Amino acid sequence: MEKVSIVIPTFNQIQYLPACIDHCLFQTYGNLEIIIVDGGSSDGTKEYLSSLSNEIKYSKVNPVVAMNKNGEIVRQEIRVHTDNHDLKIITFSEDIGPTRTYNKGLKLATGEYCTYIVGDDIPHPYMIEELVAAIEATNSDFVYSDMFVVDDQSKIIRQMKMPDYSFEACFAKWYHLGVSHLYRTQWHYKVGLMDESYLSANDYDHYLRFAMSGCKFHHVPKVLYSIRFHGNGRKAGQHTPDRYDNLIEESKKCAIRARSWLAQHKKN
Repeated sequence: MEKVSIVIPTFNQIQYLPACIDHCLFQTYGNLEIIIVDGGSSDGTKEYLSSLSNEIKYSKVNPVVAMNKNGEIVRQEIRVHTDNHDLKIITFSEDIGPTRTYNKGLKLATGEYCTYIVGDDIPHPYMIEELVAAIEATNSDFVYSDMFVVDDQSKIIRQMKMPDYSFEACFAKWYHLGVSHLYRTQWHYKVGLMDESYLSANDYDHYLRFAMSGCKFHHVPKVLYSIRFHGNGRKAGQHTPDRYDNLIEESKKCAIRARSWLAQHKKN
């Protein structure tokens, strides 16, 4: 079973981060490297992360497991967490910026396969298992799945169905790979890490470089991930007004590059 590296970049997401981390720790896949990178939070994230290793190691519960012949309830102490992971935690005292936060984690990835999961999102329990199976069955380099968008109460707002892969559909038309994905870590060495001049569309640019260098993509038509949407009245992360405008502008730059590359290769 190949190792999978999960990078969790986070910044001031303490309300959601514990659930995100738990959904990574409780993946059904059995060989995980989990790399949490706090890019300079000031909301209690550091305090939570400082206690996380002990929580994972020592947290126990005492569920009812039986009733004995005398009618007495029997409880059994069990650990909450399993040992199917290697945990790494990196924190910074000041805000280092979103893309640098991603790169600090990606640089430490030692798994055969790699992904990132944003600190307020929710990977579904079978996500890694399903994506590993798909990447190996199809001999692809990069696999991606469908997703839910959920609100702060985890109510489903909509389902995002990604297109089956073509360069035109997923890069030239617009970025349509989403954030539920897994790829061979070797691509970091082929094209480099994320370009830190991109503050918002860092994934669009990164995976566009993958594609233009010959990466093989495959769509998994299953919902394996939930993206958190905090509502119109409390937009966060890339959806704050200034970040969202920058996201659109950087995405336009990537789309123009993709269309130019596609036009050139159609000629050839």
